[in-house]
Amino acid sequence: MGIVVRTPNRVDLAGGTLDIYPLYLFEGGSVTVNIAIQLWSTTTIEKQRDLKIHLKSDDLKKEILFESFEACHVNNELDLLCRAVLYYAPKQGFKMTTKNEAPHGSGLGASSALLMAVSAGLNELGKSGLSIAEIIDVGSSLEAQTIRIPTGKQDYLAAMHGGINAFRFSEAGITRHKIDYSRKEIEALESRMILSYTGIPHFSGENNWTIMRRYIDGESSTVSALRNIKGTALKMRDAVIKRDWDAIAELLKEEWENRKALAVGVTTPVVEHLMAKAKEAGAKASKLCGAGGGGCMITWVDPDKKERVSKVLAKEGASLLPFKVSEEGLQIQSDRSSKKISLSKKTLKS
Repeated sequence: MGIVVRTPNRVDLAGGTLDIYPLYLFEGGSVTVNIAIQLWSTTTIEKQRDLKIHLKSDDLKKEILFESFEACHVNNELDLLCRAVLYYAPKQGFKMTTKNEAPHGSGLGASSALLMAVSAGLNELGKSGLSIAEIIDVGSSLEAQTIRIPTGKQDYLAAMHGGINAFRFSEAGITRHKIDYSRKEIEALESRMILSYTGIPHFSGENNWTIMRRYIDGESSTVSALRNIKGTALKMRDAVIKRDWDAIAELLKEEWENRKALAVGVTTPVVEHLMAKAKEAGAKASKLCGAGGGGCMITWVDPDKKERVSKVLAKEGASLLPFKVSEEGLQIQSDRSSKKISLSKKTLKS
């Protein structure tokens, strides 16, 4: 079996972009509310008797074979995987296969979730002993090196912890507020959410870099929109805690209006068409996941309208993605054990 690691993807309800350092410091702290979902990013590591390192991405249909660790290099089609290998520096040969269940450019944090699975697998292979917080910090640095743009951490956090969370970012670091729902309450939430892929892949880094640059330059519309996003996220956290479904719907609309004000390209004619059709069919609110520009969309409905709205979205060209809330985060199985990595409270508050 070797080592098999999987991590959940996430849908973000509010507060995205303000998880990027140092934007949240400029605003005196921020909150991001997200939900881990059972669309998985998976890494399998098989030990080899020789010293070759074989990297294979099933969903990207790319693979690279290095004759040894010393031959491994970056700036290739699997750059991020190579950077992780070079950082964790395994002392043996192996074949690593990766796969994302989410569509490419989904906005569900799939690439970040996969990086966490890869990193945790390499951490296990080499017995490096890094904590969850340390794996997240390293991953954030590696991804920034690959995309050449600052990265946020909400995707890593959802992948590692699972569940429904409000993450606070401040001068003191990251604080996790785990929002506990009963199974019945989770089912009530799931019955109100539709997840669909718009058919337009997106690259969140480009939008986030544009937003950060405009904020630092003091562009008033961007500064105002980010402050509105922060306020909406705080209200969303309270609404999710209270299980106030109507308030969540209103705040999703508010979040989407705030996000569209951040930069040109956050929305597209196709996205606006899908949202309009969903509203005509009875949807209460829709927003794109992640930084926008395409990818996946969440649509909030009353349970009795879910089937009708889903059919309309499918008819208009969106791909429906059935999902469940993932109460578990990072999961590791190996020849030696099956476990969930425990949180190091010294490096990340829970």
